[in-house]
Amino acid sequence: MKKIENGRNDLPIIAIIAKDQPGIVAQVSSLLWEKMINIEEISQGVIKGNFFMIMAVDLAASSVDFEALSRELKTLGKKIGADISLYNQRIFTAMNRI
Repeated sequence: MKKIENGRNDLPIIAIIAKDQPGIVAQVSSLLWEKMINIEEISQGVIKGNFFMIMAVDLAASSVDFEALSRELKTLGKKIGADISLYNQRIFTAMNRI
């Protein structure tokens, strides 16, 4: 992942995988908006009917912490039929190095 423009490269990462269906982006972004979480970077796509989205988010203005957000994202994922995970960016980067 490229370095975030504001110089921070340690923002939490949200990864979403699901069967493509309307409303995934809206549902996730609505939850983040409700929690005052800013999306700093986003990449999404569909491959053979499977939706994926990766976001770097900023929790600085939010009252929710990393663990609480992770739980809420998992709950939302179950509701909409998606696998939603929250990662520390350093761990995510290390997991995805080739």
